[in-house]
Amino acid sequence: MNRLLALLLAVGILTGCGSGQKHAPGERPLTFSDFKALFPEQKVPYRLMADSLLKKMPDSLAVQLSELKMFLTDTLTGTDTTRAKRLKYFPLAYIAGPDMQYFVVKAVDKSSATAYLCITDKKGKYLNALAVASKKEGSNTEQMSGMVDSKYLIKTSTERQVGSNTALREDFYMAGADGRLTLIMTNSNGPTTGGPIFNPIDTLPRKHKFSGDYTLGDMSLVAIRDGQDAKSFQFFISFVKDNGGCRGELNGIGHFTGSNKGEYKDKESSCGIAFQFSGSRVSIREVGGCGAYRGIKCFFEGSFTKKKKSDK
Repeated sequence: MNRLLALLLAVGILTGCGSGQKHAPGERPLTFSDFKALFPEQKVPYRLMADSLLKKMPDSLAVQLSELKMFLTDTLTGTDTTRAKRLKYFPLAYIAGPDMQYFVVKAVDKSSATAYLCITDKKGKYLNALAVASKKEGSNTEQMSGMVDSKYLIKTSTERQVGSNTALREDFYMAGADGRLTLIMTNSNGPTTGGPIFNPIDTLPRKHKFSGDYTLGDMSLVAIRDGQDAKSFQFFISFVKDNGGCRGELNGIGHFTGSNKGEYKDKESSCGIAFQFSGSRVSIREVGGCGAYRGIKCFFEGSFTKKKKSDK
């Protein structure tokens, strides 16, 4: 009988080890594999809706702040360490990317919840974190939802109530090899401000005959600057259409394919842009899908007129 009891007990222990249960404190030091096993594994595309954040989860699933400090970070909520200790943290998802690992952690207090996407390298070294979803109980004025798409681009969608209308802002981020997050595009259906477009390549050399600023209206720009050699050029495209209802932004390095033609091919996606230069104009045409860099109802296309270079 004692041998049978010992056997049943051993089977129970082995079953518990493989079920993703919380690591029992005091047994042995928590490893990164133990910590990762607390998060349900998910595949891309992964979506996290704001309304789902307020769904109550059992306290037994909570991750201790000390565990977050060991493997991720203790600064998810900023510098307010007192508030950080009051929050409860829950593991929502683990996503294994080709170069990085993604952990989704929900931080909850009495009336609100925020989800953070934490990024580590393949060995588990913490790199960065971004708030990707939030919801406050009883409030419909603002909420944020998040997504990691099939190409591991990160999108946050923020909804704000403006009078009787809902304003939507979408921010697209790309994570570099070091975990640094770059905002590559913002799409908003809010009213345009009418302010000048910030051109990140404005100060670069423009000696080539096609280099310069080409515009279409007040809120659309194609900037061309000299490349590292005669066969390449740098560009920045920004446009606003439908009174702010659709936006696009893209910059990169293009290559001349003829005396007045050029092309750009994105290494991270199927996006491509064809350039046609003629006199004081440039026409652009989207080749492939560039949806990660623009709204879904507009495209990189049109004919732009070259501006005269002003003396500074």
